[in-house]
Amino acid sequence: MTLARALCVLAAWLLLTVSGRWLGAGEAQQSLAASVGGSIGLPWLLAAALTVAVVLLSSHRRTLGLGAPEPLKSTWLVWPPLLYSLLMLLVAWAGGWPPRNVLLIVAINTALVAVSEELMFRAILLQGLLDKLPVWPAVLVCSVLFGLAHTVNGLATGDFSGALWQSAAAFLQGVCYAAIRLRTRSIWPMVVVHGLWDFALVTSMLSASADGESSVLPYAALLAVLPLCLYGVYLLRGSRRALIKIETA
Repeated sequence: MTLARALCVLAAWLLLTVSGRWLGAGEAQQSLAASVGGSIGLPWLLAAALTVAVVLLSSHRRTLGLGAPEPLKSTWLVWPPLLYSLLMLLVAWAGGWPPRNVLLIVAINTALVAVSEELMFRAILLQGLLDKLPVWPAVLVCSVLFGLAHTVNGLATGDFSGALWQSAAAFLQGVCYAAIRLRTRSIWPMVVVHGLWDFALVTSMLSASADGESSVLPYAALLAVLPLCLYGVYLLRGSRRALIKIETA
């Protein structure tokens, strides 16, 4: 995957997600949670379809991280973000569950977002950046762009302060997610964690809004991702970067 091709895919991906969210916002601005829990999101579906098509048509699927973790025991590296996601899910559901039909819609939408974003940023874009840059610059640029992509939510919801904290959290998460993707040579562990993380956040906000309250989980999550970022830095320490570069070349 060349950098030029990866950037072209990113432009198309942004067009699908931004235009779809913007058109949806033209009718009535909704909170992000209400949008995710309302109906299956066509922009997320189209963005996921785009990224799946790109990686399946690629002749370098293994390099893009479509295989199982290698070695398989490297899967254990996912335990810190996975533990956070499970704890967040317990906190989110402590006050009660949203209706089952809402849970199903949220599950589908968050799965689409997880697949779309992990394929776009940790498979296509990260690999394209590694075609031109060393590991750390590639990870940082990829994470910055991942964070900036989340500011789009402010266009649809009108909550630009909320979009800013999402952007900051996404940048910090992006460092950790990219590190695990490189160390495991697979995107699938982070697809699972990403989906669980978003599912926990959205169900927490929906449950809180049903009670006329505000969920503190999104702000707690912002603090939680700082240790995850540091964990990513540890995984990409100097003794591992040379090996990662060889493996992903």
